[in-house]
Amino acid sequence: MFLLLNGLIFLFLCFYFAPWLFSNAVTAKIVTPYEANTIHVSYSVNGKNYFDDHLRNGIEFSQRFVSLRYLTFHPQSSRINSFMGIWAEPLAWWSVFLVASAMLLLTHNAVFSKGTIFKLHKKFPWISMEEYFPLNNSWLYRWNNAASNEGSSSSSSKKEQWPLLKKSNK
Repeated sequence: MFLLLNGLIFLFLCFYFAPWLFSNAVTAKIVTPYEANTIHVSYSVNGKNYFDDHLRNGIEFSQRFVSLRYLTFHPQSSRINSFMGIWAEPLAWWSVFLVASAMLLLTHNAVFSKGTIFKLHKKFPWISMEEYFPLNNSWLYRWNNAASNEGSSSSSSKKEQWPLLKKSNK
């Protein structure tokens, strides 16, 4: 399941990055308002002007032009032509999922009992788990067997078997 999910995400990211790798680049002008963490850019493709907002991602405040990549089939979609502009966010989200799923895979069985089921949901909580406890080795099974055997025994044997029952029987 680990390899399947992460392989599907990798495949999806390859399809996501392919159009950006083969897209055209243009020089865009940074326009007002000038903000601390966002830049507003104006660029022209085939004589038509477009306007877009991007995260600053290391672009200096004194810089007035920036290189953009735009999709040839959808020129209003653009990204800053850098690692941070195109690659960083999708790879960061994937790395969070990769680390979380690797931790679940590599965690020792003492943490998750054998037979634990992880369920994926479309809404919150996105991941839930149901643990499987075999009854023949659990304290609940021993407690149920002792309780069913007590019905035929005397009250003095109950007090010897279950010391906490002494208080309640007085």
